[in-house]
Amino acid sequence: MNRITNQMINKNMVYNLQRHQTDMDTLQNQLATGKSVRIPRDNPVAATNQMLYQTRLSEIDQYIKNISETQARLNEIDTALQSSLRIFQRIRELAVQGANGIYSNFERKEAAAAEMNQLLEELVAIANQKGATGRSIFGGFNTGTEEQPDPFVPIYMTLTAGRQGDAMIGVEYRGNIGEQMREVSKGEYLGVNIPGNHVFWATEQSITSARDATNYSATSNQIIKIDGKEIEIAAGDNIDIIIDKINNAGLSVKATKGGVNNLILNTTVPHQIWLEDKGSGTVLQDLGIINRNFPEPPNNIEPTASVGGMSIFDMMIQIRDDLVRGDQELVGGRDLGLIDGALDNILRHLAATGAKQNRVEELAKRAEYEKTNITELLAKNEGIDFPETIMNFKWLESVHDYALSVGAKIIKSTLLDFLR
Repeated sequence: MNRITNQMINKNMVYNLQRHQTDMDTLQNQLATGKSVRIPRDNPVAATNQMLYQTRLSEIDQYIKNISETQARLNEIDTALQSSLRIFQRIRELAVQGANGIYSNFERKEAAAAEMNQLLEELVAIANQKGATGRSIFGGFNTGTEEQPDPFVPIYMTLTAGRQGDAMIGVEYRGNIGEQMREVSKGEYLGVNIPGNHVFWATEQSITSARDATNYSATSNQIIKIDGKEIEIAAGDNIDIIIDKINNAGLSVKATKGGVNNLILNTTVPHQIWLEDKGSGTVLQDLGIINRNFPEPPNNIEPTASVGGMSIFDMMIQIRDDLVRGDQELVGGRDLGLIDGALDNILRHLAATGAKQNRVEELAKRAEYEKTNITELLAKNEGIDFPETIMNFKWLESVHDYALSVGAKIIKSTLLDFLR
């Protein structure tokens, strides 16, 4: 038989009362906060899940912000390309009219030149357009500086033909080919800009070196970059090996060897080739492609090399000059062909932008759905059932009151009661 002392009874009663108070405090905190877990030890599994859900929600919120910015940037590109398309449609109308001899007298030639110059100015403004964030849409990573705020720089000269006055005779691209990326889902990135020397280019470009490379071999291990793609050149590589490496790099540029064993580069889609000798390398300089004195792109082609192809601005200037001269044959043949090629290039980029917009819309829907789903899981994990919690609290309150009542009867005896 166990001996039960007053001290044991008192201790047990106090322990049970404290346990009731602890349980009531836990339920009271749950009712006050609406959450089932206040500290990790309350429910380690639920606390771990809660942290995982909250982390994932933070990630999704950032993806939603990135998606929203991506949508805005793509909409800006789409608007700019649509505006460019309308300009080209008007240029085509002028070219068709010129080919039919409508601009045969001086006044009409003057009017055609004036309109072409206005269209040129408008197209340069579109090419230099900046988005809501102040970044150039078509300048690559180039966001603009006080010295060089725009990626496209027009060159002017006074032209007496057609009484044009100060008119554009060329446009240089001074941006770069950097692509601004946004993470729109875990490990999934989308570009939110297009390099201007891809969009505003009318024809394929060709660069033909004038240097005989019969006896050429690379003096050391070097790296060349074409359109941003690194190509490793090993010591001893000759012109044939270098051509093979360029052609196997997966570029929209193909290399061939000319009649005097010279290097020739041709694009397969309209754009300006971006050429670099990385670091201290000199392969493209040695092969007569890059200018030794100005090796950094753009506009770094060796002066002795022959460059073919033209930008959209070059094409427009050529059409303007042909209209002023009244050369119906060139306008109706060569120039109309160039316009159609430039239109195809704009439409190609417009289609690619539209495909990105559709993809981003689907990503936005997916992100919102996932956010809703995880928010519900988090609510179930950390939330409480209020009716059930209130019922449990009331039950504990009653049990606690009964325990106090019974305890008062058990421990009310004093020393005088034992002296009777």
